Amino acid sequence: MAITINLPDNFFTEDEYRKLKILFRSENDHEYSEAVSKIVFAALTEYKEMLLGKGLPTRADEIKQHRLFHLVKHYFQGVIPNEAEVSSMFQLTESESKALIRNVRTRFRYQLEAEIFTTLKQIIESAELRTDAYHVVIQSDNVIEELNRVISINAPHLDPISKVRGSARKYQISEDTYELLSGVFIQTDEVAAGDEDR
Repeated sequence: MAITINLPDNFFTEDEYRKLKILFRSENDHEYSEAVSKIVFAALTEYKEMLLGKGLPTRADEIKQHRLFHLVKHYFQGVIPNEAEVSSMFQLTESESKALIRNVRTRFRYQLEAEIFTTLKQIIESAELRTDAYHVVIQSDNVIEELNRVISINAPHLDPISKVRGSARKYQISEDTYELLSGVFIQTDEVAAGDEDR
């Protein structure tokens, strides 16, 4: 069932339109409309739960968690956003956003299993081998926590991911640790894809 929602021309002021276009990183009106559509979808999903009496939270922090959960599902393209992105959307400090993302990861871990996996896989795939370790830029503290959690569960004797000295967001992964993470996120995914093709 396709439903079209028409917004009045004056729904967004010129200043609001300009700010939202920057927030959505939209380079043209088409990308802007696509972003607004995803936000509307996330909002309607939240309202659907309310209208159907599915036990919405009443505490402010839990409401934010539900809202971010729906944004991850419908706006952020199947990945977990970083703290800066959440801060921009929710008007929070970076530490508040870090806590919000962590709470959403914990509370909705089963529902966000695919999004968490995809986020971590993208990070591992982007790592580049240098002299004695892999280097990768990681914009989210929550991603580092999640990757180190995987390391501690699967191979606690291996080195955790650590920051490259003198850099803001560049991290290093030892070769043994990278081999473990590659096996968990890249090779496992390739095996699963191969099974689906059979």
